[in-house]
Amino acid sequence: MKLRSRLRLFYQFVRFPAFAFSAMLPLLGAATISPTLAGRQIIGLIGVAFAFHNFGYVLNDIRDLPIDRSQPSRTESPLVQGIIRPGQALFFVLLQLPLAFALTWWSGGGRLAYLCLGLGFVLSAFYDLWGKRLPFPPLADLLQGFGWAALLLVGSAVLTNQFTHLTIALAMFIVFYIVLINGVHGSVRDLANDMKFGLYTTAMLLGARPGDDAQLIIPKRLIIYAYTLQVLLLALLFLPLMRNDFGYELAAWNITLALLIIFSFQCWRWLGIILGAGKSHSEINRAVQFYLVFSVSTLVILFVFYLHPLFLSALLLVTLGPLLPTQWWSQRIGRLAAFFNGR
Repeated sequence: MKLRSRLRLFYQFVRFPAFAFSAMLPLLGAATISPTLAGRQIIGLIGVAFAFHNFGYVLNDIRDLPIDRSQPSRTESPLVQGIIRPGQALFFVLLQLPLAFALTWWSGGGRLAYLCLGLGFVLSAFYDLWGKRLPFPPLADLLQGFGWAALLLVGSAVLTNQFTHLTIALAMFIVFYIVLINGVHGSVRDLANDMKFGLYTTAMLLGARPGDDAQLIIPKRLIIYAYTLQVLLLALLFLPLMRNDFGYELAAWNITLALLIIFSFQCWRWLGIILGAGKSHSEINRAVQFYLVFSVSTLVILFVFYLHPLFLSALLLVTLGPLLPTQWWSQRIGRLAAFFNGR
């Protein structure tokens, strides 16, 4: 198999576009402690995030392989196609554990960083294996939220043994963000297929169900649940700026506030589309994608005027890079393959 094909296969296998969210978490955690970060620590934390990401997503794909085989959106998965066998994928998953701990040590992390990382792995594994099979799905969403927040805390713990108010606010944002994404966005998007395979999600608990003509029925209690979480997220997002934890001067503070308002409005708008009556699966899927882009961007916006240029550049690269279209990455992979073949 040519290098280009191998790289594209790996791109699909690890769900590289989703790495944007994973990669930003430990960097944001470190940013809550200091606006500067050594190049070695930046590389190390991105590596930790990649190992954590690979562990969670690939383990989930192994667990859900029978379900994914019936999902049209998962036809390009190497596991679904049989190119990679479940045993091989599990071996890859287990390799991420020592890799993540080694990179945490290399980045300067100590006992607290190891504790946060270990907690994140345990909670991630629990959700992947049993999350959609618990009798009370919001608990599963909450546990996974704490798992992702633990990855953010790894970034903070690499620099210090004490968390700041900003660290706690951002960690709680991640917890409830995952609760919303899992319990509403993901549950609604995958509702029909989850019901087909006997899984139990928050959307089902709150009464969502498939309707006629491939449209979904979204009950009022699910809408109230979603908007309550969205209001909580907005409060946690704006709180650090209102306290001016970053020490911004007036101009930077005003620009940050304006951008947060604009992007938060877009989040609210796309959430409304997701929860709108009579939406088809394709309409919901498109709205979820836009919501994810705007919501992730709000976290970066908070730190734009605070971080050292090198730190900010790294954060922007790992946040925006994986979100570029697959075609763009395919071209880059082709050029990389040509370079190595030329050698």
